[in-house]
Amino acid sequence: MFRKTMKLAVVVAAMAVCGSAAAAPGKKLNLIPREVSGVVNINTASAKELELLPGVGKHSAGAIVAYREKAPFKAAHEIVKVKGVGEATFKKIKTYLTIAGPTTLVATKGKAPSAPSPDGAAKAKLDPQPASKIN
Repeated sequence: MFRKTMKLAVVVAAMAVCGSAAAAPGKKLNLIPREVSGVVNINTASAKELELLPGVGKHSAGAIVAYREKAPFKAAHEIVKVKGVGEATFKKIKTYLTIAGPTTLVATKGKAPSAPSPDGAAKAKLDPQPASKIN
């Protein structure tokens, strides 16, 4: 009985560590951190280009392509009409979406550089001046 309980505990722990990979066999997880920049034209981008968007996988990218073949998107927000793309995904990707012009989206590995200050200028480091020695 104790061995069965321990085996069950190990299996449950392994599933917790692996997350959705254990729950959904056959799915590959993209564990490489990446940052994206540029825009993607949702009316002309390939499925591979759409997959660069955060939260958009192979299935969603294919669904976007199939949806737009019926009628092009007139506004970026219309992407939520595609099955598998909801408001949460739209919030993640809306800054990268366009319906006109070329796709310029690129993904790079690693963490994003720190964000610049709102005015674009570097903030001055504020170090207190050392007090002069009084002898």
